[in-house]
Amino acid sequence: MFQIADSDIAEALIWHLWQKGLPRTGRLRLTDGRTLRVHHPGTLNPDNGPDFLQAVLSFGPGKRLRGDVEIHIRPADWRRHDHTSDPLYNNVMLHVVLWHDEKLPAVRKQNGQYVPTLVLSEHLRHGLDRIHKQYRRKSEEPPPSGYPCQSLVKRLSVERVHALLDRKGSDRFRKKATEMSGRMKQVSAEQTLYEFAMRAAGYTKNTDASQTLARRLPLATIRTLIGTGGGHRIIDLQALLFGAAGLLPSQRLSYSGEVPDDPYVRDIETRWEALRPSIPARPMQEHDWLFFRLRPFNFPTVRLAAMSYFIASGLRDGLDRLIAGPMNAGADRGPVALLRQTARKLEEMMRPLPGDYWLKHTVFGETSRTARNALIGRDRQRGMMVDVVLPFIYALADRDSQPERMNLVREMYTGYGRQANNSVIQAMTNLLFIDTPEKKASINRAVLQQGLLQIDLETCRNKDCGQCVMNGSTHFTRS
Repeated sequence: MFQIADSDIAEALIWHLWQKGLPRTGRLRLTDGRTLRVHHPGTLNPDNGPDFLQAVLSFGPGKRLRGDVEIHIRPADWRRHDHTSDPLYNNVMLHVVLWHDEKLPAVRKQNGQYVPTLVLSEHLRHGLDRIHKQYRRKSEEPPPSGYPCQSLVKRLSVERVHALLDRKGSDRFRKKATEMSGRMKQVSAEQTLYEFAMRAAGYTKNTDASQTLARRLPLATIRTLIGTGGGHRIIDLQALLFGAAGLLPSQRLSYSGEVPDDPYVRDIETRWEALRPSIPARPMQEHDWLFFRLRPFNFPTVRLAAMSYFIASGLRDGLDRLIAGPMNAGADRGPVALLRQTARKLEEMMRPLPGDYWLKHTVFGETSRTARNALIGRDRQRGMMVDVVLPFIYALADRDSQPERMNLVREMYTGYGRQANNSVIQAMTNLLFIDTPEKKASINRAVLQQGLLQIDLETCRNKDCGQCVMNGSTHFTRS
Protein backbone atom coordinates (compact mmCIF):
# COMPACT_ATOMS: atom_id res chain seq x y z
CA MET A 1 0.00 0.00 0.00
CA PHE A 2 1.43 3.39 -0.96
CA GLN A 3 2.21 5.74 1.90
CA ILE A 4 1.38 8.98 0.05
CA ALA A 5 -2.02 10.44 0.84
CA ASP A 6 -4.28 11.72 -1.95
CA SER A 7 -3.87 15.30 -0.72
CA ASP A 8 -0.11 15.04 -1.25
CA ILE A 9 -0.38 14.09 -4.90
CA ALA A 10 -0.21 17.22 -7.01
CA GLU A 11 -1.77 17.18 -10.47
CA ALA A 12 1.63 18.06 -11.90
CA LEU A 13 3.11 14.84 -10.48
CA ILE A 14 0.43 12.70 -12.12
CA TRP A 15 0.96 14.51 -15.42
CA HIS A 16 4.67 13.79 -15.03
CA LEU A 17 3.95 10.10 -14.46
CA TRP A 18 1.82 9.93 -17.59
CA GLN A 19 4.43 11.71 -19.70
CA LYS A 20 7.64 10.12 -18.38
CA GLY A 21 6.90 7.54 -15.69
CA LEU A 22 5.61 4.70 -17.85
CA PRO A 23 7.62 2.16 -19.85
CA ARG A 24 7.62 3.11 -23.53
CA THR A 25 8.34 -0.43 -24.75
CA GLY A 26 5.83 -3.23 -24.63
CA ARG A 27 2.14 -2.88 -23.91
CA LEU A 28 0.16 -1.66 -20.92
CA ARG A 29 -2.95 -3.40 -19.63
CA LEU A 30 -6.30 -1.58 -19.43
CA THR A 31 -9.01 -2.34 -16.88
CA ASP A 32 -11.16 -3.91 -19.62
CA GLY A 33 -8.38 -6.42 -20.34
CA ARG A 34 -7.19 -4.88 -23.61
CA THR A 35 -3.59 -3.76 -24.13
CA LEU A 36 -2.46 -0.22 -24.82
CA ARG A 37 0.61 1.24 -26.49
CA VAL A 38 1.49 4.92 -25.96
CA HIS A 39 3.15 6.34 -29.07
CA HIS A 40 2.87 9.94 -27.86
CA PRO A 41 1.35 11.09 -24.53
CA GLY A 42 -0.07 14.30 -26.06
CA THR A 43 0.43 17.96 -25.23
CA LEU A 44 -0.48 19.35 -21.83
CA ASN A 45 -3.60 21.53 -22.14
CA PRO A 46 -3.35 24.85 -20.20
CA ASP A 47 -7.03 25.65 -20.71
CA ASN A 48 -10.47 24.17 -20.24
CA GLY A 49 -11.01 20.58 -21.33
CA PRO A 50 -8.99 17.34 -21.20
CA ASP A 51 -5.54 17.34 -19.58
CA PHE A 52 -3.63 16.17 -22.68
CA LEU A 53 -4.51 16.89 -26.29
CA GLN A 54 -3.64 15.01 -29.48
CA ALA A 55 -2.14 11.92 -27.87
CA VAL A 56 -1.31 9.00 -30.20
CA LEU A 57 -2.36 5.58 -28.85
CA SER A 58 -3.15 2.11 -30.14
CA PHE A 59 -5.47 -0.37 -28.43
CA GLY A 60 -4.78 -4.10 -28.78
CA PRO A 61 -3.82 -4.95 -32.36
CA GLY A 62 -5.60 -1.87 -33.68
CA LYS A 63 -4.11 1.02 -35.65
CA ARG A 64 -2.79 4.25 -34.16
CA LEU A 65 -5.47 6.71 -33.03
CA ARG A 66 -5.19 10.38 -32.19
CA GLY A 67 -7.28 11.92 -29.40
CA ASP A 68 -7.33 13.40 -25.90
CA VAL A 69 -6.45 11.97 -22.48
CA GLU A 70 -8.03 12.88 -19.14
CA ILE A 71 -6.16 12.19 -15.88
CA HIS A 72 -7.50 11.80 -12.33
CA ILE A 73 -6.43 10.36 -9.02
CA ARG A 74 -9.36 7.91 -8.88
CA PRO A 75 -12.02 6.75 -11.40
CA ALA A 76 -14.88 8.43 -9.50
CA ASP A 77 -13.37 11.83 -10.31
CA TRP A 78 -14.71 11.57 -13.88
CA ARG A 79 -18.29 11.82 -12.63
CA ARG A 80 -17.37 14.05 -9.70
CA HIS A 81 -16.01 16.62 -12.16
CA ASP A 82 -19.17 16.24 -14.30
CA HIS A 83 -17.31 15.17 -17.46
CA THR A 84 -20.18 12.79 -18.30
CA SER A 85 -22.34 15.74 -19.37
CA ASP A 86 -19.60 17.94 -20.86
CA PRO A 87 -19.17 17.78 -24.67
CA LEU A 88 -15.62 19.17 -24.34
CA TYR A 89 -14.60 15.64 -23.30
CA ASN A 90 -16.15 13.83 -26.27
CA ASN A 91 -12.74 13.51 -27.93
CA VAL A 92 -11.21 11.73 -24.90
CA MET A 93 -10.08 8.23 -25.84
CA LEU A 94 -8.37 7.26 -22.56
CA HIS A 95 -9.06 7.86 -18.88
CA VAL A 96 -5.86 7.60 -16.81
CA VAL A 97 -6.11 7.22 -13.03
CA LEU A 98 -3.47 6.75 -10.37
CA TRP A 99 -5.44 4.19 -8.36
CA HIS A 100 -8.36 1.94 -9.15
CA ASP A 101 -9.90 0.65 -5.95
CA GLU A 102 -13.58 1.15 -6.70
CA LYS A 103 -16.08 -1.06 -8.47
CA LEU A 104 -17.74 1.46 -10.73
CA PRO A 105 -19.67 1.12 -14.00
CA ALA A 106 -17.87 2.01 -17.21
CA VAL A 107 -16.90 5.63 -17.73
CA ARG A 108 -18.89 7.23 -20.53
CA LYS A 109 -18.78 10.54 -22.38
CA GLN A 110 -21.58 13.00 -23.07
CA ASN A 111 -22.12 11.37 -26.48
CA GLY A 112 -22.60 7.98 -24.79
CA GLN A 113 -19.32 6.44 -25.92
CA TYR A 114 -17.30 4.26 -23.54
CA VAL A 115 -13.88 5.46 -22.32
CA PRO A 116 -11.25 2.80 -21.44
CA THR A 117 -9.25 3.25 -18.22
CA LEU A 118 -5.54 2.83 -17.49
CA VAL A 119 -4.37 2.53 -13.86
CA LEU A 120 -0.95 4.19 -13.52
CA SER A 121 0.04 2.56 -10.23
CA GLU A 122 -0.01 -0.88 -11.84
CA HIS A 123 2.63 0.07 -14.41
CA LEU A 124 5.13 2.32 -12.63
CA ARG A 125 8.79 1.36 -12.91
CA HIS A 126 9.51 2.48 -9.32
CA GLY A 127 7.54 2.84 -6.10
CA LEU A 128 5.45 5.99 -5.83
CA ASP A 129 7.33 7.16 -2.74
CA ARG A 130 10.59 7.16 -4.70
CA ILE A 131 9.01 8.82 -7.74
CA HIS A 132 7.48 11.50 -5.54
CA LYS A 133 10.83 12.32 -3.94
CA GLN A 134 12.62 12.39 -7.31
CA TYR A 135 9.97 14.66 -8.79
CA ARG A 136 10.11 17.01 -5.82
CA ARG A 137 13.91 17.30 -6.08
CA LYS A 138 13.69 17.92 -9.81
CA SER A 139 10.99 20.56 -9.46
CA GLU A 140 13.09 22.43 -6.91
CA GLU A 141 16.20 22.53 -9.08
CA PRO A 142 17.10 25.93 -10.57
CA PRO A 143 16.57 26.31 -14.32
CA PRO A 144 19.52 25.27 -16.49
CA SER A 145 21.92 27.97 -17.64
CA GLY A 146 21.28 27.31 -21.29
CA TYR A 147 20.85 30.91 -22.47
CA PRO A 148 23.83 33.11 -23.36
CA CYS A 149 22.08 36.16 -21.90
CA GLN A 150 22.64 34.78 -18.39
CA SER A 151 26.38 35.22 -18.67
CA LEU A 152 26.04 38.46 -20.64
CA VAL A 153 23.83 40.09 -18.02
CA LYS A 154 26.49 39.47 -15.38
CA ARG A 155 28.84 41.75 -17.33
CA LEU A 156 26.34 44.58 -17.78
CA SER A 157 25.85 47.40 -15.29
CA VAL A 158 22.41 47.92 -13.78
CA GLU A 159 22.13 51.14 -15.81
CA ARG A 160 22.83 49.29 -19.06
CA VAL A 161 20.29 46.56 -18.26
CA HIS A 162 17.69 49.22 -17.50
CA ALA A 163 18.46 51.04 -20.76
CA LEU A 164 17.92 47.86 -22.80
CA LEU A 165 14.72 46.93 -21.00
CA ASP A 166 13.46 50.50 -21.20
CA ARG A 167 13.97 50.41 -24.96
CA LYS A 168 12.00 47.19 -25.42
CA GLY A 169 9.33 48.31 -22.96
CA SER A 170 8.90 51.52 -24.95
CA ASP A 171 8.65 49.49 -28.16
CA ARG A 172 5.87 47.46 -26.58
CA PHE A 173 4.02 50.62 -25.50
CA ARG A 174 4.19 52.16 -28.98
CA LYS A 175 2.91 48.97 -30.59
CA LYS A 176 -0.12 48.98 -28.30
CA ALA A 177 -0.81 52.63 -29.07
CA THR A 178 -0.40 51.98 -32.81
CA GLU A 179 -2.89 49.11 -32.62
CA MET A 180 -5.38 51.41 -30.92
CA SER A 181 -4.78 54.15 -33.49
CA GLY A 182 -5.53 51.66 -36.25
CA ARG A 183 -8.77 50.61 -34.59
CA MET A 184 -9.79 54.27 -34.15
CA LYS A 185 -9.79 54.62 -37.92
CA GLN A 186 -12.52 51.98 -38.06
CA VAL A 187 -14.64 52.83 -35.00
CA SER A 188 -14.94 55.72 -32.54
CA ALA A 189 -12.29 56.43 -29.93
CA GLU A 190 -14.75 55.45 -27.20
CA GLN A 191 -15.56 52.09 -28.83
CA THR A 192 -11.83 51.47 -29.19
CA LEU A 193 -11.25 52.10 -25.49
CA TYR A 194 -14.19 49.85 -24.61
CA GLU A 195 -12.87 46.97 -26.71
CA PHE A 196 -9.33 47.13 -25.37
CA ALA A 197 -10.50 47.58 -21.77
CA MET A 198 -12.73 44.51 -22.14
CA ARG A 199 -9.78 42.58 -23.55
CA ALA A 200 -7.57 43.52 -20.60
CA ALA A 201 -10.31 42.67 -18.09
CA GLY A 202 -10.53 39.19 -19.62
CA TYR A 203 -7.23 38.37 -17.99
CA THR A 204 -4.91 35.79 -19.53
CA LYS A 205 -7.36 33.15 -20.75
CA ASN A 206 -10.40 35.21 -21.78
CA THR A 207 -8.84 38.19 -23.54
CA ASP A 208 -10.03 37.22 -27.03
CA ALA A 209 -13.51 36.25 -25.85
CA SER A 210 -13.95 39.52 -23.96
CA GLN A 211 -12.86 41.59 -26.95
CA THR A 212 -15.19 39.59 -29.21
CA LEU A 213 -18.07 40.34 -26.85
CA ALA A 214 -17.28 44.09 -26.98
CA ARG A 215 -17.50 43.97 -30.78
CA ARG A 216 -20.71 41.93 -30.82
CA LEU A 217 -22.28 44.22 -28.23
CA PRO A 218 -21.03 47.72 -29.15
CA LEU A 219 -21.63 50.76 -26.99
CA ALA A 220 -24.11 52.16 -29.50
CA THR A 221 -26.33 49.11 -28.99
CA ILE A 222 -26.01 49.33 -25.22
CA ARG A 223 -27.03 53.00 -25.24
CA THR A 224 -30.01 52.27 -27.48
CA LEU A 225 -31.28 49.57 -25.12
CA ILE A 226 -30.41 51.10 -21.75
CA GLY A 227 -30.21 54.84 -22.37
CA THR A 228 -27.73 57.46 -21.24
CA GLY A 229 -29.52 59.01 -18.28
CA GLY A 230 -29.15 58.13 -14.63
CA GLY A 231 -32.18 55.86 -14.70
CA HIS A 232 -30.43 52.82 -16.14
CA ARG A 233 -29.77 49.97 -13.73
CA ILE A 234 -26.59 47.93 -13.42
CA ILE A 235 -28.62 44.75 -13.48
CA ASP A 236 -29.90 45.63 -16.98
CA LEU A 237 -26.34 46.08 -18.18
CA GLN A 238 -25.25 42.83 -16.53
CA ALA A 239 -28.17 41.03 -18.18
CA LEU A 240 -26.98 42.37 -21.54
CA LEU A 241 -23.36 41.36 -20.98
CA PHE A 242 -24.05 37.88 -19.60
CA GLY A 243 -26.76 37.16 -22.17
CA ALA A 244 -24.67 38.31 -25.15
CA ALA A 245 -21.76 36.28 -23.74
CA GLY A 246 -23.90 33.14 -23.52
CA LEU A 247 -23.10 32.74 -19.82
CA LEU A 248 -26.57 32.88 -18.26
CA PRO A 249 -27.68 29.63 -16.56
CA SER A 250 -30.43 29.11 -19.15
CA GLN A 251 -27.76 29.21 -21.90
CA ARG A 252 -25.19 26.90 -20.32
CA LEU A 253 -24.99 23.13 -20.71
CA SER A 254 -23.30 22.80 -17.34
CA TYR A 255 -26.57 23.78 -15.62
CA SER A 256 -28.42 20.94 -17.40
CA GLY A 257 -31.39 23.19 -18.15
CA GLU A 258 -31.98 24.05 -14.50
CA VAL A 259 -31.85 27.73 -13.55
CA PRO A 260 -30.71 28.27 -9.93
CA ASP A 261 -33.56 29.32 -7.65
CA ASP A 262 -32.07 32.68 -6.79
CA PRO A 263 -33.81 36.13 -6.92
CA TYR A 264 -30.93 37.77 -8.80
CA VAL A 265 -30.73 34.94 -11.31
CA ARG A 266 -34.49 34.99 -11.95
CA ASP A 267 -34.40 38.77 -12.38
CA ILE A 268 -31.45 38.79 -14.77
CA GLU A 269 -32.93 35.96 -16.87
CA THR A 270 -36.21 37.88 -17.17
CA ARG A 271 -34.43 41.06 -18.21
CA TRP A 272 -32.39 39.21 -20.82
CA GLU A 273 -35.53 37.72 -22.34
CA ALA A 274 -36.90 41.23 -22.76
CA LEU A 275 -33.68 42.61 -24.24
CA ARG A 276 -32.70 39.68 -26.47
CA PRO A 277 -34.98 40.44 -29.47
CA SER A 278 -33.36 43.88 -29.86
CA ILE A 279 -29.80 42.56 -30.24
CA PRO A 280 -28.86 41.79 -33.86
CA ALA A 281 -25.79 39.66 -33.09
CA ARG A 282 -26.16 36.03 -32.06
CA PRO A 283 -25.02 35.37 -28.45
CA MET A 284 -21.68 33.74 -27.85
CA GLN A 285 -21.57 30.23 -26.38
CA GLU A 286 -20.35 28.78 -23.12
CA HIS A 287 -17.39 27.04 -24.77
CA ASP A 288 -16.07 30.42 -25.93
CA TRP A 289 -15.11 31.13 -22.31
CA LEU A 290 -12.56 29.45 -20.08
CA PHE A 291 -13.06 28.83 -16.36
CA PHE A 292 -10.66 25.91 -15.97
CA ARG A 293 -7.53 26.50 -13.85
CA LEU A 294 -8.57 30.05 -13.03
CA ARG A 295 -8.92 31.45 -9.56
CA PRO A 296 -12.68 31.90 -8.94
CA PHE A 297 -12.39 35.69 -8.68
CA ASN A 298 -10.82 35.69 -12.16
CA PHE A 299 -13.82 33.88 -13.66
CA PRO A 300 -15.28 35.66 -16.69
CA THR A 301 -18.58 36.07 -14.82
CA VAL A 302 -16.88 38.25 -12.19
CA ARG A 303 -14.88 40.18 -14.80
CA LEU A 304 -17.97 40.98 -16.87
CA ALA A 305 -19.80 42.13 -13.76
CA ALA A 306 -16.88 44.48 -13.06
CA MET A 307 -16.98 45.84 -16.59
CA SER A 308 -20.70 46.61 -16.24
CA TYR A 309 -19.70 49.43 -13.86
CA PHE A 310 -16.96 50.67 -16.19
CA ILE A 311 -19.42 50.82 -19.09
CA ALA A 312 -22.21 52.38 -17.02
CA SER A 313 -19.92 55.17 -15.85
CA GLY A 314 -19.47 56.41 -19.41
CA LEU A 315 -22.97 56.01 -20.85
CA ARG A 316 -23.76 59.69 -20.38
CA ASP A 317 -20.49 61.54 -21.04
CA GLY A 318 -18.38 58.94 -22.86
CA LEU A 319 -15.71 56.52 -21.64
CA ASP A 320 -12.99 58.25 -23.60
CA ARG A 321 -13.79 61.66 -22.11
CA LEU A 322 -13.74 60.29 -18.58
CA ILE A 323 -10.40 58.48 -18.99
CA ALA A 324 -8.77 61.46 -20.68
CA GLY A 325 -10.42 63.88 -18.25
CA PRO A 326 -7.42 64.47 -15.94
CA MET A 327 -5.17 65.10 -18.94
CA ASN A 328 -7.68 67.45 -20.57
CA ALA A 329 -8.27 69.32 -17.32
CA GLY A 330 -4.65 70.30 -16.97
CA ALA A 331 -1.68 68.74 -18.72
CA ASP A 332 0.58 71.20 -16.89
CA ARG A 333 0.22 69.31 -13.61
CA GLY A 334 3.14 67.04 -14.40
CA PRO A 335 3.38 63.27 -14.97
CA VAL A 336 3.24 62.19 -11.31
CA ALA A 337 0.06 64.10 -10.49
CA LEU A 338 -1.59 63.09 -13.75
CA LEU A 339 -0.80 59.44 -13.18
CA ARG A 340 -2.34 59.54 -9.73
CA GLN A 341 -5.48 61.32 -10.94
CA THR A 342 -5.93 59.04 -13.96
CA ALA A 343 -5.52 55.91 -11.83
CA ARG A 344 -8.08 57.29 -9.38
CA LYS A 345 -10.50 57.92 -12.24
CA LEU A 346 -10.17 54.34 -13.49
CA GLU A 347 -10.78 53.04 -9.98
CA GLU A 348 -13.92 55.17 -9.67
CA MET A 349 -15.25 53.89 -12.98
CA MET A 350 -14.92 50.27 -11.82
CA ARG A 351 -16.18 50.67 -8.24
CA PRO A 352 -19.17 48.35 -7.60
CA LEU A 353 -22.23 49.13 -5.53
CA PRO A 354 -21.86 47.80 -1.95
CA GLY A 355 -24.51 45.10 -2.34
CA ASP A 356 -23.56 43.83 -5.79
CA TYR A 357 -24.36 40.14 -6.24
CA TRP A 358 -20.89 39.36 -7.59
CA LEU A 359 -19.08 40.56 -4.48
CA LYS A 360 -20.31 37.35 -2.85
CA HIS A 361 -20.54 35.05 -5.89
CA THR A 362 -18.26 33.79 -8.64
CA VAL A 363 -20.87 31.70 -10.48
CA PHE A 364 -24.64 31.94 -10.64
CA GLY A 365 -26.56 30.56 -7.68
CA GLU A 366 -23.59 29.59 -5.49
CA THR A 367 -22.41 31.83 -2.67
CA SER A 368 -18.64 32.21 -2.40
CA ARG A 369 -16.90 31.55 0.89
CA THR A 370 -14.99 34.80 0.59
CA ALA A 371 -16.66 38.17 0.04
CA ARG A 372 -14.78 41.10 -1.48
CA ASN A 373 -15.21 44.85 -1.78
CA ALA A 374 -13.98 45.06 -5.41
CA LEU A 375 -14.64 43.05 -8.57
CA ILE A 376 -11.29 43.82 -10.17
CA GLY A 377 -8.33 44.02 -7.82
CA ARG A 378 -5.77 46.78 -7.61
CA ASP A 379 -3.12 44.69 -9.41
CA ARG A 380 -5.35 44.17 -12.46
CA GLN A 381 -6.29 47.86 -12.46
CA ARG A 382 -2.61 48.72 -12.51
CA GLY A 383 -2.18 46.34 -15.40
CA MET A 384 -5.03 48.05 -17.25
CA MET A 385 -3.35 51.43 -16.73
CA VAL A 386 -0.21 50.16 -18.46
CA ASP A 387 -1.85 47.99 -21.13
CA VAL A 388 -4.85 50.17 -22.03
CA VAL A 389 -5.28 53.59 -20.43
CA LEU A 390 -1.86 55.14 -21.08
CA PRO A 391 -1.51 53.76 -24.65
CA PHE A 392 -5.04 55.00 -25.36
CA ILE A 393 -4.32 58.55 -24.14
CA TYR A 394 -1.12 58.48 -26.19
CA ALA A 395 -3.07 57.37 -29.29
CA LEU A 396 -5.57 60.20 -28.75
CA ALA A 397 -2.74 62.75 -28.57
CA ASP A 398 -1.22 61.27 -31.72
CA ARG A 399 -4.58 61.48 -33.53
CA ASP A 400 -4.96 65.13 -32.51
CA SER A 401 -1.34 66.00 -33.44
CA GLN A 402 -0.30 66.93 -29.89
CA PRO A 403 3.40 65.96 -29.65
CA GLU A 404 3.89 67.67 -26.26
CA ARG A 405 1.08 65.63 -24.79
CA MET A 406 2.52 62.48 -26.34
CA ASN A 407 5.84 63.19 -24.60
CA LEU A 408 4.01 63.73 -21.32
CA VAL A 409 2.23 60.37 -21.60
CA ARG A 410 5.59 58.71 -22.30
CA GLU A 411 6.90 60.24 -19.09
CA MET A 412 3.86 58.94 -17.22
CA TYR A 413 4.51 55.47 -18.60
CA THR A 414 8.26 55.33 -17.94
CA GLY A 415 7.71 56.62 -14.41
CA TYR A 416 4.93 54.19 -13.55
CA GLY A 417 5.79 51.86 -10.65
CA ARG A 418 6.08 48.11 -10.87
CA GLN A 419 3.13 45.89 -11.68
CA ALA A 420 2.36 42.59 -10.03
CA ASN A 421 4.52 39.86 -11.55
CA ASN A 422 2.81 37.45 -13.88
CA SER A 423 4.26 34.05 -14.73
CA VAL A 424 6.21 35.36 -17.75
CA ILE A 425 7.77 38.28 -15.88
CA GLN A 426 8.70 35.96 -13.03
CA ALA A 427 10.22 33.41 -15.39
CA MET A 428 12.15 36.07 -17.29
CA THR A 429 13.61 37.65 -14.16
CA ASN A 430 14.62 34.21 -12.89
CA LEU A 431 16.21 33.44 -16.26
CA LEU A 432 18.13 36.68 -16.77
CA PHE A 433 19.13 37.41 -13.20
CA ILE A 434 19.76 33.91 -11.85
CA ASP A 435 23.17 34.96 -10.44
CA THR A 436 22.58 38.70 -10.01
CA PRO A 437 19.86 39.19 -7.37
CA GLU A 438 20.69 42.88 -7.05
CA LYS A 439 19.73 43.40 -10.70
CA LYS A 440 16.58 41.36 -10.24
CA ALA A 441 15.59 43.58 -7.32
CA SER A 442 16.14 46.69 -9.45
CA ILE A 443 13.29 45.85 -11.86
CA ASN A 444 11.02 48.30 -10.08
CA ARG A 445 9.12 50.03 -12.90
CA ALA A 446 6.40 48.84 -15.26
CA VAL A 447 8.38 49.79 -18.38
CA LEU A 448 11.19 47.43 -17.34
CA GLN A 449 8.73 44.59 -16.74
CA GLN A 450 7.11 45.32 -20.10
CA GLY A 451 10.59 45.11 -21.63
CA LEU A 452 10.95 41.60 -20.24
CA LEU A 453 7.61 40.64 -21.76
CA GLN A 454 8.63 42.03 -25.13
CA ILE A 455 11.98 40.19 -25.13
CA ASP A 456 10.16 36.95 -24.27
CA LEU A 457 7.71 37.52 -27.11
CA GLU A 458 10.34 38.42 -29.71
CA THR A 459 13.09 35.91 -28.95
CA CYS A 460 12.91 33.74 -25.82
CA ARG A 461 9.85 31.73 -26.81
CA ASN A 462 11.69 30.38 -29.83
CA LYS A 463 15.13 30.64 -28.23
CA ASP A 464 16.13 32.98 -31.05
CA CYS A 465 19.11 34.24 -29.07
CA GLY A 466 20.91 35.70 -32.07
CA GLN A 467 18.19 38.33 -32.43
CA CYS A 468 17.91 39.21 -28.73
CA VAL A 469 18.61 42.77 -27.63
CA MET A 470 20.66 41.39 -24.73
CA ASN A 471 22.84 39.29 -27.00
CA GLY A 472 23.22 42.18 -29.43
CA SER A 473 24.70 44.49 -26.82
CA THR A 474 28.42 44.75 -27.58
CA HIS A 475 29.36 47.65 -25.35
CA PHE A 476 29.61 46.11 -21.92
CA THR A 477 30.07 48.09 -18.73
CA ARG A 478 31.39 46.30 -15.69
CA SER A 479 28.87 46.14 -12.87
